[in-house]
Amino acid sequence: MGLFLFTSENSFQKALKQLSQTSALNKSLFQQAVLGEAAALLTEPNGIAKMYKYAHLFDEAGLFAGKPWENVRKLNPVLVRGTLHAGGNASAAEALSELRILAIARGDYVHPEMSAQEAAEFLTKVMALNLDLLLLKETEENRVMQLHKDQQASEILRFISDHCFSPLVFQSLYQEIDNLAVQRPIVTNKILKLIASAKRLASSVDQADSSLFHYENAVYSPADLAAASTIKNYENKLKSSNDLLLIREASQLRASMNQTGLVSPFHALFLTYINKEKTDLLQSILCVDNTSRENLRLNLPVISSLIHSAITIKTRRSIYGLLRLLQRDIFTSEFISEIERLLQVPLHDKIKNTLKAVHKITDKDKLRSLLVSEVISILGQPLGIGQGFNPTCQSTRALSYWSQKEPVMLLKMFNDFLEKGKITINFEERSISSDTLPHIYLSDQDNIDTVSLLLIPHLDSIYFEMLKAAQGRECDPHKWINPSFHLKGIWTEFSDAFSDLEFKAKFRQHYHPSNNPNVNDGLPQPAGITIYNQSGQALGAHAILIQRVKPDSKGCIRVYFYNPNNDSLQVWANSIRTSVTGNGEYEGESSLPFDDFLHCLYAFHFPKQD
Repeated sequence: MGLFLFTSENSFQKALKQLSQTSALNKSLFQQAVLGEAAALLTEPNGIAKMYKYAHLFDEAGLFAGKPWENVRKLNPVLVRGTLHAGGNASAAEALSELRILAIARGDYVHPEMSAQEAAEFLTKVMALNLDLLLLKETEENRVMQLHKDQQASEILRFISDHCFSPLVFQSLYQEIDNLAVQRPIVTNKILKLIASAKRLASSVDQADSSLFHYENAVYSPADLAAASTIKNYENKLKSSNDLLLIREASQLRASMNQTGLVSPFHALFLTYINKEKTDLLQSILCVDNTSRENLRLNLPVISSLIHSAITIKTRRSIYGLLRLLQRDIFTSEFISEIERLLQVPLHDKIKNTLKAVHKITDKDKLRSLLVSEVISILGQPLGIGQGFNPTCQSTRALSYWSQKEPVMLLKMFNDFLEKGKITINFEERSISSDTLPHIYLSDQDNIDTVSLLLIPHLDSIYFEMLKAAQGRECDPHKWINPSFHLKGIWTEFSDAFSDLEFKAKFRQHYHPSNNPNVNDGLPQPAGITIYNQSGQALGAHAILIQRVKPDSKGCIRVYFYNPNNDSLQVWANSIRTSVTGNGEYEGESSLPFDDFLHCLYAFHFPKQD
């Protein structure tokens, strides 16, 4: 075995030497040989440590020449995980690149374009973003449940951490959690995983960052009784408490949820208990303003039924959605009627089969609980709906639009879908039904809500059928698609940057408050933007909703918009950085100064002039 390990390292060393001696024209062939040897060495005991000995030679040998890792200034910590997971030579190249940066950080390699401090900061960010991999436990459960690529990636990160750990990782981690939480996504799995990782890491190092306690408390000890209890004995503590103690507990639970957007198991246990025993205390945990108090008072029976049907520890995130839903002025008789229908509508076999395949749920009551809870979240957090890593921005945007402007229509569509297993939308006098079309496969089912999981494949099939029918016209086909696909409320006039010479002037005319003080009356409206990377390279088109156009606290006119991406804090082009908080954004909104937004905009709707 020892001879085999020696041979593997020797083969890697030999391939690296051959690469360093070959001409620039022939580097590509020899690069692949080095990466192939590295991929094999990565799987062996101490393979990472063996390769690290040569990390200071990688650049000199031309290992990264002509590849994405060549320019250290363009490396992005956010992309490290995905590339490590890619497998083959790509993940080997990423691992070697990380080892090169580790050598810079430790002073083993002096790089002309990256200082040791900059290298350490880069690695700190990488570790903060991947703490769940860094802390992967060597248990039999993880050996069985974790994919090999996760195990390999975690070993690389642990090697880096062992040789370059910084307490600053907590600061980076807090910033990452804060940036995600402030956007109030419906799906909070990533946030909860980062918080859990931070908690475990804090217990194993001397220095932790107290800024993280805010989020840890929200998840693990959000109120006094909860902090002094376990999940098992919490309900008994509630039963033995008087109303004053319960009101205080409810207020603390509400404050924690309101401040972070996160919901603990204690929230679910408390809410189900008082809904059964003391409904008069519901407002103490669910109401944050007069509108929510009045909505609860006038609709207590249906709200209580929603809680009874939907809220469990597993569906607890919808409690935050219910908190926000009660703040909306949408509780009409039609809305209540569709909510009541949701509680009992028969489920089509297609729906049952999908939920069984994805969530492994067959129990009738659990299916209903999941569906009702996710509808609560969709209606309470329209701007928290995310597409995950699926290329479904058009349909995800439509769900947010309907939830905001046409909640009754959305409820009716979903109820009909649950019963019939299909969606039908008209396009230019042609009826398009999703049950006659092929459906896209959602490659990411973990980072989307259940309503999206069910509806998006059907909506996308209809969208692509409309796109096919509208191709070849004189301008962007979304001029015709958007009004039909969104069903109602879309401004009929349209401009796109590729066919309208007055594109920018028209946007200023219709969207700048100095030219149109009433622009916000008709918003939100769909728009198309061009996504750029940090180097200014166009990556493609993306669907958003323009929510508002208003001055921020400094007087800067900003465009506030809904972005279906899970994380909307992004850099577009060289100097354009979207904002998600601190500039007047509502929960779930992103924003840009007017001119920066216009730089990225390529299509928009505007109202027809009389």
